[in-house]
Amino acid sequence: MTHTDSAFSEDSAPTKRTIVGVDGSVPSEVAVRWAAADAATHGTALTLVYAGVASGGTQSNAPRLSGGASSAHARSALATAQAVAQSVAGGSLAIETVLVSTPPAEALIGYGPDARLIALGTRGLGGLARAVLGSVSSAVAAQAGCPVVIVPEHFDTTQVDADSAPIVVGLDHSPHDNAVLAVAFDQAARRHVSLRMVHAFTALHPGTSFGEFVQWGPHLDPAGAAKLWMDEVAGAWGNEYPAVQVSTCAIEDYPSRVVLEMAADAQLIVVGSRSRGAISPLFIGSTSRAVLHRAEIPTIIVPAI
Repeated sequence: MTHTDSAFSEDSAPTKRTIVGVDGSVPSEVAVRWAAADAATHGTALTLVYAGVASGGTQSNAPRLSGGASSAHARSALATAQAVAQSVAGGSLAIETVLVSTPPAEALIGYGPDARLIALGTRGLGGLARAVLGSVSSAVAAQAGCPVVIVPEHFDTTQVDADSAPIVVGLDHSPHDNAVLAVAFDQAARRHVSLRMVHAFTALHPGTSFGEFVQWGPHLDPAGAAKLWMDEVAGAWGNEYPAVQVSTCAIEDYPSRVVLEMAADAQLIVVGSRSRGAISPLFIGSTSRAVLHRAEIPTIIVPAI
């Protein structure tokens, strides 16, 4: 079963849409608020998707974004989400609501090829529970094929100065960096804020040896050579985004810890979906996973394409 209520015609719909997984929960509403503002900033339509409801309003056996729900509940949740999005972006935002019987992860992953971004909320948990992201969020972040933003349940936009708080992007000196930087620079440019480029490494990490950076600084220590590499990358991207103020940081430490520390006063984190050397496309990398588990601000996971 698929049901769609569209606020715009096919002719006026942008090619790439911003997708939000909706389930009527508080985390879902927080994600809708963030995604509506982001969609308005990027001039894209917003599609609110409630997945996992079986035909006839009965519950399917598939796991949902949050608990079981009837078709009536799903429609009510979508109506509420649409009202929330409109309150954030006003009448300028084209909003579409979709109710499907497909399991949530499968449905949202299916939107990947035509999506600019998929947004999901996540529950604010403590202890061991917080160390395990929901199956839907994890699957979508790893397999969607487009950037996926995870918005923490307790994220409050009023506590972040959206006009000045920077964006932090984590790099791992891999071919994937260009895709990550493209998203980060685009976000910084559209929000008119600065960008912090961060690279961290440890002596035990096989992908960050001094030899990789020797061409940038043959007489420097690894951190110094890595900093020269980052400055060169920042300069190249700065030619395309001259209005974005960029700072770079290279530190010998665990990547997730450095990214989170550098994002203490930030409004958004951008990282790649998989660490160097990751072999399975079904899971996000250890650094991305660690950042998601502990971040108090939205984090965009960029796929390796």
